[in-house]
Amino acid sequence: MLGSGEGVPMSLPVLVSFWHGPMSWLEALCIASMARHGHRVDVYAYEQPQNFPAGANWRDAAEILPREQLVFYKGKGTPAVFSDRFRLELLRGRRGVYVDLDLYLLAPIEGPPDYLMAWERPGSVNSAVLHIPADSALLSDLFSVFSAENRPLFEPHLSPLRRLEVAARRLLGEKIPPENMQYGATGPMALTYFVKKHGLADKVLPSSSYYPVPYEAIPRLMEPGSSVEPFLKPETRGIHLWRSQFTDRGRAGMILPPPGSAMAALCAREGIEVGPG
Repeated sequence: MLGSGEGVPMSLPVLVSFWHGPMSWLEALCIASMARHGHRVDVYAYEQPQNFPAGANWRDAAEILPREQLVFYKGKGTPAVFSDRFRLELLRGRRGVYVDLDLYLLAPIEGPPDYLMAWERPGSVNSAVLHIPADSALLSDLFSVFSAENRPLFEPHLSPLRRLEVAARRLLGEKIPPENMQYGATGPMALTYFVKKHGLADKVLPSSSYYPVPYEAIPRLMEPGSSVEPFLKPETRGIHLWRSQFTDRGRAGMILPPPGSAMAALCAREGIEVGPG
C-alpha cells in the first residue's frame, strides 16, 4: 500500500537534483512526495525553471559547475551525460542524497546512508537515487569516466560491441568524449561495472525498493483503470517513473494523465492539479 508519510523522522538528508528546461506535472508530483515525507529538496539549474513547483528550492547550478561545461548527448539530445557528472559532483561536495525528479517517494530516505543505490533489473544498477561516500574509491572511479586523460583504449564499462567501436574510432584519431559514447555509458553502465569491481554488490538494494515498475510497463500507468498497487512490495520505498517513457524518449511532449489512471491518482494524492486528460 502507498505510504502515508506519518511517523517521519525528525532529521532527514537533503535531496538534491539537477534540472535543465521547463518542468511538468511529473516533477511537481515527485517533488511533492519528497516534501510530504519531510525532505528538503534542492534543485540545481542554471536558471529557475519554468513552472518551478512549490516544495523545492532552486539553487544555481553554477555553484557546482560552470554553465560552459554543460553538454548534450551527441550535441543536441538530452543533458543526461552532464547530469551523470553533476550528481557525482554533488556527492563529492556532500550536498545530499541525489534523486532524479521522476522518483515518487513512498517513504522517507533516512540517513544519509553511506551507499544508497538499487538494481533497476538484474545486471544493471540505476542511479536515479544515489548516495556514495565522497572519499570512496567507487566515486573516484566514476569520475574517471569523464576524464580525457589516461583513458584505456577499451572502455571496460561499455558493452562488448560498443567497446570495440570506441577503440576503433580512437585508433582513427577520434577523441570520443563521454557524451558521444553509448547512451547510459556514464550512468548505469559505469555504475554497475565499478560497483562489481569494488565488490559492493551487497550494498545494492533490490529492484523492488525503487524500481518496482519495469521501464517497459511505465506507459500502462497512464491507462484508465491502472494502478501502481500491483507492483508494490513491502520493501518498496519509491517508484522511479522514467520520464522518458511518457515522452517517447524525449521525442514528444508531456501529456496529461487521463482520469482514472494510476498517474492521475498519484497526482490527486499529492494535490497536483492536471485538469482533464
